[in-house]
Amino acid sequence: MSPPDRSTATILLVDDRPANLLALESALASPNYRIVKAESGAEALRFLLKDECAVILMDVNMPELDGYETARLIRRNERTRTIPIVFVTAFGAEERHVLAGYESGGIDYLLKPVQPEVLRSKVAGFVALHRARLEIQRQAELLREAERREHAHALAELELRALRRQQAMQRRYQTVVQALTDAVVWLLDPVSLACTFASPSVRKVLGFSPEQCLSDPRLWMERLPREERERFVAVVRSLEAGGAPASLEHRFLRADGRVASFETTVRLLVGEEPGRLELHGLSVDVTDAVRSREAIGFLSAASAELSRSLDVRSSVNAACRMAAGPLADACLVEVAPAGAAPVVAVAHANPARERDVRAALAGLSLERLRAVEVTDVLAADAPLEDGAEDARAAVARLGVRIALVVPLVVRAQRIGTLCLLAEDPLRFVGRPRDTAEELGARVAQTVDNALLHEDTRNAVQAREEFLSVASHELRTPLTALNLQARLLEQLVADGRLGVPPERQDDLQKRVRSMARQVGRLSALVNSVLDLARARSERLTLELATCDVAEIVRDVAGRFDDVLTGEGRTLRVEAEPGLVARCDRTRVEQLLTNLVANAVRHGGKGEVAVRAGRGEDGVFVLVADAGPGISEAERARIFDPFAQGRRAASGGLGLGLYIARKIAEAHGGHLTLESAPGQGATFRVELPSVDARALDAPLEAAAP
Repeated sequence: MSPPDRSTATILLVDDRPANLLALESALASPNYRIVKAESGAEALRFLLKDECAVILMDVNMPELDGYETARLIRRNERTRTIPIVFVTAFGAEERHVLAGYESGGIDYLLKPVQPEVLRSKVAGFVALHRARLEIQRQAELLREAERREHAHALAELELRALRRQQAMQRRYQTVVQALTDAVVWLLDPVSLACTFASPSVRKVLGFSPEQCLSDPRLWMERLPREERERFVAVVRSLEAGGAPASLEHRFLRADGRVASFETTVRLLVGEEPGRLELHGLSVDVTDAVRSREAIGFLSAASAELSRSLDVRSSVNAACRMAAGPLADACLVEVAPAGAAPVVAVAHANPARERDVRAALAGLSLERLRAVEVTDVLAADAPLEDGAEDARAAVARLGVRIALVVPLVVRAQRIGTLCLLAEDPLRFVGRPRDTAEELGARVAQTVDNALLHEDTRNAVQAREEFLSVASHELRTPLTALNLQARLLEQLVADGRLGVPPERQDDLQKRVRSMARQVGRLSALVNSVLDLARARSERLTLELATCDVAEIVRDVAGRFDDVLTGEGRTLRVEAEPGLVARCDRTRVEQLLTNLVANAVRHGGKGEVAVRAGRGEDGVFVLVADAGPGISEAERARIFDPFAQGRRAASGGLGLGLYIARKIAEAHGGHLTLESAPGQGATFRVELPSVDARALDAPLEAAAP
């Protein structure tokens, strides 16, 4: 269809009578109109299939296809549905006819005979609307065309910017690739895995030139260890073109024979040629990081192993075994601290070769081995200090090409040597030397700790023996002094010393005070003796079947006078039939210490002692109403010489320590429950026996 002439509007006249068509044409005759006549609805539809018009004037009463049906068909067509239709009819203007016209798609209704002025006016209005619609369509088309041109221009600008960015990125990428020092960028054929590109950094990182990598297609893969080569190929085969990259850590054999560790990221991408894939890779040298990680793990495990024992020989053997394998093929450790017997340990990564190592080093003088300094390496071309020939000879007998000697030094004094032996001359290059020196420092510290522990244990044993001997020696004169004090007290009381009556009372007070001080001194000496016995685990027990309730009442009765004098009360509750196999004297000492502690630190409140039967035996509770014990004091209350807030009350601070040791010696326990402001409760638990055992004869004393 040719584009419409916008200066001439087409008007379609539809009527089955030519006279009516002629009358309408005459009324609308104008150079601005193109009149098209159709004598039936079908002819009008055929015209509208290939052309368009500004307005349709249609007769209603036509044979075969009337005006209403024709209007409905026009409205069904998407292209013609907006053309205004004006019905022209001779029927009366009955409401049903008008409604039928509007329902069929008409927008106006004219009755014959039509007045020319009215007809021309209505047609002119519809033509004006048609031309306005055409103008709007033209403006819209122009706007769309402008938008298309603007979009194309913007798209071209974006493509140009993207191209420039891509070129800049390529330049930066090339610059980065050229500047790499600890990483290699490479391309591999994804099928043959032959290297097609390698960055210049490959020379520094791996020792190969880029030309070597390209000339030998298998070089790249053959330098991977066999087990890691298979893993690398599996990762490559799992990649998808344009998909996510994959990373793996692997080793690589350098040109000089050393093994380096790499973190490699690979990605399968489409190459410059359509349909061709390329394997892009970036391998970062992480050798130092891997060695540091391995060294940290090795030293951590070594520290844990060395801390298992404080025996010098065990520590030396452990260090030697751990170093053989991770650090060297074989290891020798010798320790000869001042005043101690030398200890030598030898180990090999292959246990079957340890005998050969021992035989080769049997004649090696430790003094000659110590002549080598920390940074010296015994190699064929290395200069030796005077007297180190024996070391070189021993290494040669083992077929070992290199040895690293690390002195073991403690407080600026050398106490031994750590010697690492290896067949590979590159074994000690880099961080392995640092790891060996750190291991040597830890071995030396462990040996020193073991020696200090031995010295401390000997000193403690000597101290305990001294305390035991001193206590025994002090008890002899104290026993005699105590007897003399009691005899003197009796003589004063009987008046047989000839003391004037006016001085009798004063002398009696002084004698009683002296007797109390002698008794107190005897108790302190006994406590020191018990301390020595408890620390050396030599508390002797004379076991017998005892009534614990009776012991509780006897001990509590000794404090009645003291508490009564202070205006305080002592409450005792003891169930009958509480039987335990124990040392009565020691249990009395235990309970006496607990009750004395409650009396001393219980303030002005009541002291309660209760004995009963528990799940696992007999228990005794000693409680006071004092100020309580803080958490910090509870943590050390059973330590020897521990003093609470009332340290001024006297004593050595051994009572509770000895009480707990007595309970533990019986197979029982002594625990404490207390809180500030709520007093303190000590609980003693002792194993019980059947009550019928009270009638059984006492057994012989057992240590």
